[in-house]
Amino acid sequence: MRVLLVSANRERIPDPIFPLGLAYVAAAARQAGHDIAVADLCFGRSPLRDLTTQLRRFRPDLIGLSLRNVDNAAYPLTVDYIDHHRAVVDTLHATSTAPVVLGGSGFSIMPEAYMEAFDGDWGIAGDGESAFVAVLEELAIGADPGDVSGGVGPGTAAVRRGITPRRMAPSAWSGKPWPARDLLDYPRYIRRGGMGNVQTKRGCVFKCSYCTYPLLEGRRFRTRDAGDVVDEIEALMRDYGPHPIFFVDSILNFPRGHIEGICAEILRRGLGVRWSCYATPVKLDRHQAQLMAAAGCEGIELGTDAVDDAQLSRLGKSFSAEVAASANRHCMEAKLRVCQTLIFGAPGETQDSVRSTCRAVRRMNPTAVVAMTGVRLYPGTPLTNSLIQQGRVARHDIGLLPAFYIEPEIRDFLPRYLRQQAVQAGNWVLPGLAAPILPGSQRLLRGLGISGPLWRLLENHWMHRLNRGRFRRPNTSWGVPHPKRKVV
Repeated sequence: MRVLLVSANRERIPDPIFPLGLAYVAAAARQAGHDIAVADLCFGRSPLRDLTTQLRRFRPDLIGLSLRNVDNAAYPLTVDYIDHHRAVVDTLHATSTAPVVLGGSGFSIMPEAYMEAFDGDWGIAGDGESAFVAVLEELAIGADPGDVSGGVGPGTAAVRRGITPRRMAPSAWSGKPWPARDLLDYPRYIRRGGMGNVQTKRGCVFKCSYCTYPLLEGRRFRTRDAGDVVDEIEALMRDYGPHPIFFVDSILNFPRGHIEGICAEILRRGLGVRWSCYATPVKLDRHQAQLMAAAGCEGIELGTDAVDDAQLSRLGKSFSAEVAASANRHCMEAKLRVCQTLIFGAPGETQDSVRSTCRAVRRMNPTAVVAMTGVRLYPGTPLTNSLIQQGRVARHDIGLLPAFYIEPEIRDFLPRYLRQQAVQAGNWVLPGLAAPILPGSQRLLRGLGISGPLWRLLENHWMHRLNRGRFRRPNTSWGVPHPKRKVV
């Protein structure tokens, strides 16, 4: 079959992100013998017009639409992508009679809501490779993919309009075939985004109250062989030239032995690749930090969320404030740049817990701090379920319209205090209160050849001076409410 896969993502701040999930689906469908083309809407001034032209030229038998994010998950500067996604779906149906299969991480978080809001013919929630190929096989013989919702692939469910998807336990994932990067402009993502991306495992065993990773990928880790991961990295360096890599796993340094195996293989081959990742303070000791640094790691985004024991417990974190501080220290001693990521305003948060976390993080002295104001609520997470059971949130409030929770006691205090911290420290980023970076600045920095995560620039004191100016505002209120988000 002739299949057009469409990546709907248009977000390029702080960086454009290569659509890895779509590239995996493209590789699986191509391996199954189908004729695959990709329409990437991330770049270009007239993406819908370009999409129309490609549809008329390629004339697909089936269209797969990847919806990566629902919104930017930042409050109050919330950017909602629903209208853009709806315009893409309308363009597909106005130009082609081919059926449309919805998928992607954004769709998988709330497939029922998307199926109701958009005019998709089918949807795939969860891992897409096996399921999408199964849908193609059913359509090729004139069968209805909705009739095989339980058997289209591990960890997935194919659904028709009005049918609730049934999620299944994910099975092992080998990472093969590798993503079909050749079907997209991967070099452009390297130039504009400063790095490529690789996935080494799926799933998560942790129980953070707000997190969707266990819902999307399963509640256990499914890891790739270290040799296969490094084979892919080596191929990327050969085919596209040396460039930094970001490992997109929810956390790279757990379970124990996984990152150690990858680092050992990188060192054995002498690749000299630069890379960065998300990590957890759990089990991040001196040996692990030094090994990662020796293997080319140049930056770690530590998902600490809070450095207050009571708040860590309420967030469902698996470590204490002391462990968080130790992990940060081990990384800094290993000469790794560290970005601490924090979430303020979750249930139970108080002025004292906010101050406690801020004092502790200031003592850690990381390279950068990214602090989110409020918690984005998604269907099915422990936090959302708890708030609904307590009667503090209505179930119908949780959906495509961005909904955030901020503890009422600190709603007025939080923005003012976080801005004060940002001004004093100079290396804080507050995505909900100030744009992380202007588009022109992002293009300039990447055009100058600056690669890797941009937060690492905050290790420079001259950047502290520039960054402080963004938060010196007399207005410390939440500002004018965005019409397409709400606080619950």
